[in-house]
Amino acid sequence: MAALVLGFGAIAHPAVAAPPAKAQPKPAASEPQQKPVTTIAVVDVQFLLEKCSAMQSMKRQDSEQTQKFQAEQSQQEQLLRQAEKELANQRTVLGQEAFDAKRKDFEQQVAEVQRRLQERKRQLDNAFSAASAQLRDTMVHVVGEVARENGATLVIPRSSIIYMADDAQDITNTVLLRLNATLPQITVNIPN
Repeated sequence: MAALVLGFGAIAHPAVAAPPAKAQPKPAASEPQQKPVTTIAVVDVQFLLEKCSAMQSMKRQDSEQTQKFQAEQSQQEQLLRQAEKELANQRTVLGQEAFDAKRKDFEQQVAEVQRRLQERKRQLDNAFSAASAQLRDTMVHVVGEVARENGATLVIPRSSIIYMADDAQDITNTVLLRLNATLPQITVNIPN
């Protein structure tokens, strides 16, 4: 017969080995606590950005500002072409020193126009970035409100989903309605 080695170094015969001890119940304090259940909701961010009234107002303002900027740029380019043409006509009339001075003035004028246009474009970009940030912050706030009201503890964008059951909680339409009510339009603050 084979002998069984116990943890204390004693050898016992299988027939006379002590019965296994019953596990003592753990004290209540060390019992694992139940983890909260995660309830997931889905929101289609791209759909919200395409359909919300605030984004529509931003797109209209962007279109208007782009047209104004392009008109201003065309006007400045036309003025510069006219000044360049006048300078070319004066080449034969003026002496070399006077022509070089006029050409230098023209080059400074071109540089100044380019600087002003770049500054204007930067101002427009900053204004639309600020408006976009306002929309994003409002959308996140509304998503949070709707999620809490529906008992969701986690909201993921639809674009990140590989599979979703038909009965999954999609809060997109509710968020869109609330977002349109909360932020019906955004005024892009464009400096003059």
